[in-house]
Amino acid sequence: MSAVIGLGSVGTALANEFKKYPQYVVYSISVGDKRTYGKKTYIKEQRSAEQYEDKCPSMRKFLKGVKGDILFVVDGAELVSAATLKILSYVKHCDINILYICSESKFLSKEERLNEVAVRGVLQEYARSAVFNKMMLVDIPIVGATLSDLTVKTYHSKIREAIVSTLHMVEVFSRTSPDLGSQREPHEAARLVTIGCMDMSTGKENMFFPLNYPREKYYYYAINENKLETDSTLLGKINEQVSKGTHENLHVSYGIYSTEYAEDYVYVVSRSSAIQK
Repeated sequence: MSAVIGLGSVGTALANEFKKYPQYVVYSISVGDKRTYGKKTYIKEQRSAEQYEDKCPSMRKFLKGVKGDILFVVDGAELVSAATLKILSYVKHCDINILYICSESKFLSKEERLNEVAVRGVLQEYARSAVFNKMMLVDIPIVGATLSDLTVKTYHSKIREAIVSTLHMVEVFSRTSPDLGSQREPHEAARLVTIGCMDMSTGKENMFFPLNYPREKYYYYAINENKLETDSTLLGKINEQVSKGTHENLHVSYGIYSTEYAEDYVYVVSRSSAIQK
């Protein structure tokens, strides 16, 4: 992805986390009464989701330089998310990927809850229709539950860091040929996605969203290059580990990638064609 566009307070905060990687150009669209400055612009605060959609200003000039693969980050519970399709109409020439953030639903107002259901449903239908390349769903409380030593002060920053670092590594490995294994094009209909990690020692997976009816799962094994040269039992362990998750309706595959990291990591991508409620 060459550009990351964040919408709303959650979307822009998470998009800004990508700035630590030089591969991405980050654009932020926030709620406020300020003028466009560089790659930051604002939508005036409105009273309802309908007003955010109707009164969304033109983004033609602001997004003029955006091209290639892009990532659009949004939390459907924020009322400003109702402007998503209008904003994306200005980058329809791009390959659009959605990173959809699910916040703690029990703390939402009735209007926020209704807006979240509507936005999530519409974006999923657009993804299934191939208007978007894919839609990745991430549940904030679930990600938080996978992390240790979270405090009130670090809760959101560490969750953002975990999401972005995982997604970045998946992006890097997806564009790299594995030392062993293969990557194939995902099924045309499997455009609803989540990501996560697996503990290689236990095989426990920590996915970032409870994806229903997955039909494809891919494991990125990032292994220290010295271990790849010396551990003769490694391949057998990986084959056994991956085969445990295979069943009739789920196609599972993997790739092994050489790294210079002292520790080994396993990143997981799960895909479904079923609408996620």
